[in-house]
Amino acid sequence: MSDAALSRTAPAVVDYPTRDGRPVAETERHYDDLTYVAHALRWFFVARADAYVGSNLLVNYDPDDRRRHLSPDVFVAFGVPKSPPRDSYRLWEEKTPALVLEITSASTRTEDLVKKRRLYAQWGVREYFLYDPRRDYLQPPLQGLRLRDGRYRPIPATRLSNGMFGICSETLGLCFRLDGRKLRVCDPAAGKDFPTPAEEAALRVQEVARRQAAEDRYAEEVARRQAAEAENAELRALVGKLQEQQRSQERPE
Repeated sequence: MSDAALSRTAPAVVDYPTRDGRPVAETERHYDDLTYVAHALRWFFVARADAYVGSNLLVNYDPDDRRRHLSPDVFVAFGVPKSPPRDSYRLWEEKTPALVLEITSASTRTEDLVKKRRLYAQWGVREYFLYDPRRDYLQPPLQGLRLRDGRYRPIPATRLSNGMFGICSETLGLCFRLDGRKLRVCDPAAGKDFPTPAEEAALRVQEVARRQAAEDRYAEEVARRQAAEAENAELRALVGKLQEQQRSQERPE
Protein backbone atom coordinates (compact mmCIF):
# COMPACT_ATOMS: atom_id res chain seq x y z
CA MET A 1 0.00 0.00 0.00
CA SER A 2 1.37 3.40 -0.94
CA ASP A 3 1.93 6.27 1.47
CA ALA A 4 -0.64 8.23 -0.48
CA ALA A 5 -3.28 5.59 0.24
CA LEU A 6 -2.48 5.70 3.94
CA SER A 7 -2.66 9.48 4.06
CA ARG A 8 -6.14 9.80 2.58
CA THR A 9 -8.82 11.29 4.77
CA ALA A 10 -11.45 8.77 5.76
CA PRO A 11 -15.10 9.53 4.93
CA ALA A 12 -16.90 10.63 8.09
CA VAL A 13 -19.85 8.34 7.38
CA VAL A 14 -17.83 5.12 7.57
CA ASP A 15 -18.40 3.21 10.80
CA TYR A 16 -15.11 1.42 11.37
CA PRO A 17 -15.27 -1.77 13.47
CA THR A 18 -13.68 -1.95 16.90
CA ARG A 19 -13.33 -5.74 17.11
CA ASP A 20 -12.83 -8.67 14.79
CA GLY A 21 -14.77 -11.31 16.73
CA ARG A 22 -11.65 -13.26 17.69
CA PRO A 23 -10.59 -13.99 21.28
CA VAL A 24 -7.96 -11.74 22.82
CA ALA A 25 -5.55 -14.67 23.12
CA GLU A 26 -5.53 -18.32 22.11
CA THR A 27 -4.48 -19.74 25.48
CA GLU A 28 -3.78 -18.50 28.99
CA ARG A 29 -0.07 -18.63 28.21
CA HIS A 30 -0.58 -16.43 25.14
CA TYR A 31 -2.63 -13.98 27.21
CA ASP A 32 -0.02 -13.82 29.98
CA ASP A 33 2.75 -13.08 27.48
CA LEU A 34 0.65 -10.49 25.65
CA THR A 35 -0.30 -8.61 28.81
CA TYR A 36 3.24 -8.82 30.20
CA VAL A 37 4.83 -7.28 27.10
CA ALA A 38 2.19 -4.54 26.87
CA HIS A 39 2.59 -3.76 30.58
CA ALA A 40 6.40 -3.65 30.37
CA LEU A 41 6.39 -1.37 27.33
CA ARG A 42 3.84 1.01 28.84
CA TRP A 43 5.91 1.21 32.01
CA PHE A 44 9.11 1.84 30.02
CA PHE A 45 7.50 4.66 28.02
CA VAL A 46 5.40 6.08 30.85
CA ALA A 47 7.26 9.40 30.74
CA ARG A 48 6.98 9.78 26.96
CA ALA A 49 3.74 11.46 25.97
CA ASP A 50 4.33 10.66 22.29
CA ALA A 51 4.92 6.90 22.68
CA TYR A 52 1.75 4.87 22.23
CA VAL A 53 1.55 1.19 23.11
CA GLY A 54 -1.42 -0.62 21.57
CA SER A 55 -2.53 -4.08 22.60
CA ASN A 56 -4.99 -6.25 20.68
CA LEU A 57 -6.36 -3.08 19.11
CA LEU A 58 -7.96 -3.19 15.68
CA VAL A 59 -5.79 -1.36 13.13
CA ASN A 60 -7.67 -0.12 10.07
CA TYR A 61 -5.44 0.56 7.08
CA ASP A 62 -7.86 1.40 4.25
CA PRO A 63 -10.20 4.38 4.73
CA ASP A 64 -12.37 3.16 1.86
CA ASP A 65 -12.86 -0.39 3.15
CA ARG A 66 -13.86 -0.89 6.77
CA ARG A 67 -13.22 -4.62 6.49
CA ARG A 68 -9.50 -4.21 5.88
CA HIS A 69 -7.93 -4.37 9.30
CA LEU A 70 -5.50 -6.31 11.46
CA SER A 71 -5.25 -6.78 15.20
CA PRO A 72 -1.59 -6.85 16.30
CA ASP A 73 -1.01 -8.36 19.71
CA VAL A 74 1.27 -5.49 20.76
CA PHE A 75 2.56 -2.51 18.82
CA VAL A 76 4.45 0.68 19.58
CA ALA A 77 4.05 3.93 17.64
CA PHE A 78 5.98 7.15 18.18
CA GLY A 79 4.72 10.66 17.61
CA VAL A 80 1.28 9.53 18.76
CA PRO A 81 -0.45 10.84 21.90
CA LYS A 82 -1.45 8.32 24.56
CA SER A 83 -4.90 9.82 25.01
CA PRO A 84 -7.76 9.84 24.46
CA PRO A 85 -8.35 6.06 24.58
CA ARG A 86 -8.96 4.62 21.12
CA ASP A 87 -11.66 2.25 19.95
CA SER A 88 -9.50 1.47 16.93
CA TYR A 89 -6.26 2.65 15.36
CA ARG A 90 -6.49 4.19 11.87
CA LEU A 91 -3.21 4.42 10.03
CA TRP A 92 -4.23 7.40 7.91
CA GLU A 93 -4.98 9.41 11.07
CA GLU A 94 -2.08 8.17 13.22
CA LYS A 95 1.54 7.08 12.75
CA THR A 96 2.71 3.75 11.40
CA PRO A 97 3.82 1.51 14.28
CA ALA A 98 7.57 1.32 14.71
CA LEU A 99 7.38 -2.21 16.11
CA VAL A 100 4.85 -5.03 16.19
CA LEU A 101 5.03 -8.19 18.30
CA GLU A 102 2.79 -11.18 17.67
CA ILE A 103 2.27 -14.01 20.16
CA THR A 104 1.90 -16.63 17.48
CA SER A 105 0.74 -20.25 17.26
CA ALA A 106 0.17 -23.02 14.74
CA SER A 107 -3.37 -21.76 14.10
CA THR A 108 -2.16 -18.23 13.27
CA ARG A 109 1.11 -19.11 11.56
CA THR A 110 -0.11 -18.45 8.02
CA GLU A 111 -1.52 -15.04 8.91
CA ASP A 112 1.49 -14.09 11.04
CA LEU A 113 4.16 -15.25 8.58
CA VAL A 114 2.45 -14.36 5.31
CA LYS A 115 -0.38 -11.83 5.46
CA LYS A 116 0.76 -9.79 8.44
CA ARG A 117 4.41 -9.92 7.45
CA ARG A 118 3.55 -8.62 3.98
CA LEU A 119 1.23 -5.89 5.23
CA TYR A 120 3.53 -4.74 8.03
CA ALA A 121 6.32 -4.38 5.48
CA GLN A 122 4.00 -2.40 3.21
CA TRP A 123 3.01 -0.14 6.09
CA GLY A 124 6.67 0.47 6.92
CA VAL A 125 6.75 -1.20 10.34
CA ARG A 126 10.49 -1.15 11.03
CA GLU A 127 10.64 -4.20 13.32
CA TYR A 128 8.47 -7.29 13.55
CA PHE A 129 8.87 -9.75 16.44
CA LEU A 130 7.22 -13.16 16.73
CA TYR A 131 7.07 -15.44 19.75
CA ASP A 132 5.66 -18.96 19.82
CA PRO A 133 5.14 -19.77 23.54
CA ARG A 134 4.01 -23.36 22.90
CA ARG A 135 6.81 -24.12 20.43
CA ASP A 136 4.16 -25.26 17.97
CA TYR A 137 6.09 -24.41 14.81
CA LEU A 138 8.48 -21.48 15.17
CA GLN A 139 12.13 -22.44 15.61
CA PRO A 140 13.66 -20.68 17.38
CA PRO A 141 10.46 -19.74 19.20
CA LEU A 142 11.49 -16.07 19.50
CA GLN A 143 12.42 -14.24 16.31
CA GLY A 144 12.97 -10.62 15.38
CA LEU A 145 12.87 -9.10 11.91
CA ARG A 146 14.02 -5.68 10.75
CA LEU A 147 12.82 -3.92 7.59
CA ARG A 148 15.52 -3.19 5.04
CA ASP A 149 14.91 -2.26 1.43
CA GLY A 150 11.26 -3.21 1.79
CA ARG A 151 11.98 -6.72 3.13
CA TYR A 152 12.27 -8.16 6.62
CA ARG A 153 15.67 -9.49 7.57
CA PRO A 154 16.41 -11.58 10.69
CA ILE A 155 17.84 -9.73 13.69
CA PRO A 156 20.68 -11.77 15.18
CA ALA A 157 20.69 -12.58 18.88
CA THR A 158 23.31 -10.80 20.97
CA ARG A 159 24.78 -11.32 24.44
CA LEU A 160 23.25 -8.91 26.92
CA SER A 161 24.94 -7.23 29.88
CA ASN A 162 23.45 -9.86 32.20
CA GLY A 163 25.21 -12.60 30.24
CA MET A 164 22.03 -13.90 28.61
CA PHE A 165 21.24 -13.84 24.90
CA GLY A 166 18.44 -11.76 23.49
CA ILE A 167 17.16 -10.00 20.38
CA CYS A 168 17.43 -6.25 20.64
CA SER A 169 15.11 -3.67 19.13
CA GLU A 170 16.75 -0.56 17.71
CA THR A 171 13.43 1.28 17.66
CA LEU A 172 12.66 0.69 21.36
CA GLY A 173 16.11 0.50 22.93
CA LEU A 174 14.97 -2.72 24.62
CA CYS A 175 15.66 -6.42 24.14
CA PHE A 176 13.45 -9.49 24.12
CA ARG A 177 14.81 -12.75 25.51
CA LEU A 178 13.71 -16.14 26.74
CA ASP A 179 14.04 -17.15 30.38
CA GLY A 180 13.34 -20.84 30.05
CA ARG A 181 9.87 -20.81 28.54
CA LYS A 182 9.11 -17.27 29.66
CA LEU A 183 9.29 -14.26 27.38
CA ARG A 184 11.17 -11.39 28.98
CA VAL A 185 11.55 -7.73 28.09
CA CYS A 186 15.00 -6.55 29.16
CA ASP A 187 16.35 -3.04 29.62
CA PRO A 188 19.96 -3.42 28.42
CA ALA A 189 21.01 -0.14 30.03
CA ALA A 190 19.97 -1.42 33.46
CA GLY A 191 20.77 -5.05 32.70
CA LYS A 192 17.42 -6.09 34.19
CA ASP A 193 14.20 -7.70 33.01
CA PHE A 194 10.92 -5.95 33.55
CA PRO A 195 8.89 -7.89 36.14
CA THR A 196 5.65 -9.57 35.24
CA PRO A 197 2.48 -8.19 36.88
CA ALA A 198 2.57 -11.12 39.33
CA GLU A 199 6.24 -10.49 40.16
CA GLU A 200 5.53 -6.78 40.51
CA ALA A 201 2.69 -7.53 42.92
CA ALA A 202 4.97 -9.84 44.91
CA LEU A 203 7.60 -7.09 45.06
CA ARG A 204 4.98 -4.64 46.33
CA VAL A 205 3.93 -7.14 49.01
CA GLN A 206 7.57 -7.55 50.01
CA GLU A 207 8.03 -3.79 50.12
CA VAL A 208 4.93 -3.35 52.26
CA ALA A 209 6.16 -6.10 54.59
CA ARG A 210 9.61 -4.49 54.74
CA ARG A 211 8.14 -1.10 55.59
CA GLN A 212 5.85 -2.64 58.19
CA ALA A 213 8.76 -4.47 59.78
CA ALA A 214 10.75 -1.21 59.84
CA GLU A 215 7.81 0.61 61.41
CA ASP A 216 7.44 -2.18 63.98
CA ARG A 217 11.15 -1.97 64.83
CA TYR A 218 10.88 1.80 65.18
CA ALA A 219 7.81 1.46 67.43
CA GLU A 220 9.65 -1.10 69.57
CA GLU A 221 12.66 1.23 69.84
CA VAL A 222 10.40 4.14 70.80
CA ALA A 223 8.70 1.96 73.43
CA ARG A 224 12.11 0.88 74.82
CA ARG A 225 13.29 4.49 75.00
CA GLN A 226 10.08 5.58 76.70
CA ALA A 227 10.38 2.70 79.20
CA ALA A 228 14.03 3.58 79.87
CA GLU A 229 13.14 7.25 80.31
CA ALA A 230 10.34 6.32 82.71
CA GLU A 231 12.71 4.07 84.67
CA ASN A 232 15.32 6.82 84.77
CA ALA A 233 12.70 9.27 85.99
CA GLU A 234 11.73 6.86 88.77
CA LEU A 235 15.38 6.40 89.73
CA ARG A 236 15.95 10.16 89.77
CA ALA A 237 12.88 10.60 91.94
CA LEU A 238 14.08 7.87 94.31
CA VAL A 239 17.58 9.36 94.49
CA GLY A 240 16.09 12.76 95.14
CA LYS A 241 13.94 11.34 97.92
CA LEU A 242 16.90 9.57 99.52
CA GLN A 243 18.99 12.69 99.29
CA GLU A 244 16.23 14.71 100.93
CA GLN A 245 15.95 12.15 103.73
CA GLN A 246 19.71 12.29 104.22
CA ARG A 247 19.70 16.07 104.40
CA SER A 248 16.87 15.93 106.91
CA GLN A 249 18.86 13.61 109.15
CA GLU A 250 21.93 15.84 108.93
CA ARG A 251 20.11 19.03 110.02
CA PRO A 252 20.78 20.03 113.65
CA GLU A 253 17.83 19.72 115.97
